[in-house]
Amino acid sequence: MSSDSAFVLGGVPATNMNVRHRIQFSVGDAVFYISLPQPDGSSSSILLVRDIEMGLARKHARADEIGCAADYEPEGGLSGDRDTALAQAGAECLRRNGIDRVRTDGSLPMIFTAHLRDTGIEVEYDPQLAVLDRRTKSEEELAHLRRAQSVTEEAIGFACRMICAATPDVDGVLRDSDTTLTSELVRQRITSFLIGKNFSNHHDSIVVTVPHVADCHHHGTGPLQTGLPVIIDIFPRDNETGYWGDCTRTAVNGEPSPELVQMHAAVMEAKAEAIAALRVGATGDTVHQATVASITGSGYVMGLPPENADDGFISMRHGTGHGIGLDVHEPILLSDGGGEILANEVFTVEPGLYSARFGGVRVEDMVAVTPAGPENFNRLPDHLDWR
Repeated sequence: MSSDSAFVLGGVPATNMNVRHRIQFSVGDAVFYISLPQPDGSSSSILLVRDIEMGLARKHARADEIGCAADYEPEGGLSGDRDTALAQAGAECLRRNGIDRVRTDGSLPMIFTAHLRDTGIEVEYDPQLAVLDRRTKSEEELAHLRRAQSVTEEAIGFACRMICAATPDVDGVLRDSDTTLTSELVRQRITSFLIGKNFSNHHDSIVVTVPHVADCHHHGTGPLQTGLPVIIDIFPRDNETGYWGDCTRTAVNGEPSPELVQMHAAVMEAKAEAIAALRVGATGDTVHQATVASITGSGYVMGLPPENADDGFISMRHGTGHGIGLDVHEPILLSDGGGEILANEVFTVEPGLYSARFGGVRVEDMVAVTPAGPENFNRLPDHLDWR
């Protein structure tokens, strides 16, 4: 049999999204997936799973044949180690099917690669394997992402209203009854809210204000204060479907400073320009350059602060956005050098401006790039006052 188009994927579908996407099945033990070319130009697939998972896999997994390690025991027998035995069986399955060369992605565990090579099977790395399939979302996937973003918006609204409804004490520190509102406490409440929706907050939310907001990935710490912006960035996973939401809004308890009002207006304009540039056949680079042109046209700059900058320095310090799906960050990036955009890709669009003195503003939506144009999944307002 020709092995020109044979490929394999492997790993734990609960954590390896290339595997999960291919087989449409999640389990906490390793699996090994084989795609075999057929003489008529089609392909057939074999999925090897742990023996106790075969019943569920036969009901739910997307593969032509479901087996376990014992079905492909090599001449020397199988190891008593579960993952080693699966790797041995995968290699034996390929050998029996006359395959001496396979392609794989960058996520295949080394244990599988090693046993394939020990069997004399050449393993070639294909950087696009599984990537293109995941970039282009099916109608079902688009529905999963719309739902994930809708629940994420509920959590964002909950957090923003909590902050804006708080009462400042004599020092301007926000209080909810007798409780001081801190970044940590708001994050805890966000997580509890999401648990009630059957969502997981794997990476914890960002609830950040001055001065830590100048570090775009700082999650925030300490008491929140009136008059200062709080960036709330929530990116949870739907436990039912495995798809992620990702949304950011900025909230201010009290009156925002004139500088902050101008920053917010510039960020909103940049978001609109970036979304308008999201078209099939455009590039991630082109979308990002639309953001850059808008930000600089509003009088701000791009990039990290220079070493001699004071804390009043304001800039946008990251790309425009990223792909999203079964992982919260997926190819491609809306950034310098970002590649061609395909139909039904889904991206976050999240321009922001940051200053250690004035605070930060980031507003993030999730947008599908359809043949008819961009479809924004967000319905939540993007103002500063959430009272």
